[in-house]
Amino acid sequence: MRWLEWSLWAVACVCLLVCSFAYAQQRRAASFAVKASAPASTGNDTNVESGIVQSGTVFGLLRIPAIDLRVPVVEDDDTTSLLRGVGHIRGTALPGGLGTVGLAGHRDTYLRPLEKIRPQMQVEISRGRAMYRYVVDSTEIVTPEAVRVLDTEDTPALVLVTCYPFHYIGAAPMRFIVHAHLVSLVPETATGS
Repeated sequence: MRWLEWSLWAVACVCLLVCSFAYAQQRRAASFAVKASAPASTGNDTNVESGIVQSGTVFGLLRIPAIDLRVPVVEDDDTTSLLRGVGHIRGTALPGGLGTVGLAGHRDTYLRPLEKIRPQMQVEISRGRAMYRYVVDSTEIVTPEAVRVLDTEDTPALVLVTCYPFHYIGAAPMRFIVHAHLVSLVPETATGS
């Protein structure tokens, strides 16, 4: 019976270490995002002015003040990138570009606050030397196959994607979509960054 107790303690310690590591990674990514949203240097990972961003690079910060959401924006929506923040969906526009910016994230980590989002709320993306302000138009729930939500528009728009229902255990059967449109671009000097 003693060996069972020690085994359970060992498993508990391993679980605690894994959770601590994941939490530390998320905090580190958030710290990088704050730096990435400041005036960017044109290093190897990102060239903000030209729009070239390497996969896995934190290149911005997504904020929705009304629901207290602040999360790094990472290039790509693969498993590793989504551990660091919300992922920019390849093939969609970058903030400031013409067309739809697609951002995806996990409902059980960074994008859980989206369950409180409502039309007319402001969404901000800080990237390099600018802040892009969007206003939420609508939300919808779709099947995972409904890629039409990312269709490119002729005007700057934003789509946030996460799994739904928010409190579902396991692989969620639906997707929660937030549609927003660009209302302003605030240069770095005006934001006080």
